[in-house]
Amino acid sequence: MLPSFQEISRGIGIDLDSYEKLLADTIGSDSSNFKYLIDKTFATKGKRIRPLLVYLSANIFGTANTHTDRAALIVEILHNATLIHDDVVDEAELRRNQPTINATQGNKVAVLTGDYLMAKAIGMAASNGEHTIIDMLMPTVCSMSEGELMQLDTDDFCTDEKRYFDIIFRKTVSLIASCMKIGAYTAGANAEQINAIGKIGEKIGYIFQIKDDMLDYSANGKTGKESGNDIKENKVTMPLICAWNNMSHREQADFLQLWNSPRTAENIEQIRKAVIAKGGLEGSLNRANEIKEEVFVLIDTLPNCDYCTYLKQITEYIIEREN
Repeated sequence: MLPSFQEISRGIGIDLDSYEKLLADTIGSDSSNFKYLIDKTFATKGKRIRPLLVYLSANIFGTANTHTDRAALIVEILHNATLIHDDVVDEAELRRNQPTINATQGNKVAVLTGDYLMAKAIGMAASNGEHTIIDMLMPTVCSMSEGELMQLDTDDFCTDEKRYFDIIFRKTVSLIASCMKIGAYTAGANAEQINAIGKIGEKIGYIFQIKDDMLDYSANGKTGKESGNDIKENKVTMPLICAWNNMSHREQADFLQLWNSPRTAENIEQIRKAVIAKGGLEGSLNRANEIKEEVFVLIDTLPNCDYCTYLKQITEYIIEREN
């Protein structure tokens, strides 16, 4: 049986409670007019997968240290900034089962809050002389914006898997790969090692986003955000691509008519059910498992250590998670 996320983190030797305190102290020291909104953002915490990957990568190549601590904080603050911006773009009303800032305070306040957190993350790196971390993260931030822009182009109904992977590389994969690379860097890994762990991070990032896209169709009530939001936003994701490939020409024509109809609650549910009926979730899971096997092959090329086992467990956990 796969260990829980907390058990995996303890096995790695990472005390998530200590990390939460470190993060809370960092955020709590803020005295700006954004303090209330920042506290609200981090009160509804996620699982901290990205910081965990920073620490895990550092321990694979050396030992996590104060540089690793700062990198994990910077990554998490930056990640939350992008989530706030994503909620504005997606017009999302829920995030981690709580109302979003844009839903309660409006888009202007949400955008400014996200901007402030980005500046705070960069400032933390700059004030501590972590210039290499900035250099490693800035292309990622640009890439994430490019991915969101690409996904906003909904005029063309495109079920090309290559385009889908291109989009998610920018919006999700690049940050997870950067977490792994930065963690390795803080532990003194060389360029070849940093590149190798970055490739593993990329594949884990693809798995992460495919699973996220599956959860949007699953409607299990545990995701902490609105189900069917990708459909609402006309986003073509892996479940839809897999379902489309299983449809006959007549079924594709019928589905396209449904897709091009006005988005109502009934329309969203019809699309969701159609994708599930044509194996969209099963196909996505198969695709994620295929990439997982590629990840495991690459992990086996790393130096033999217990941490490689935990990296495999984290990959499995990402596939099996329900939120």
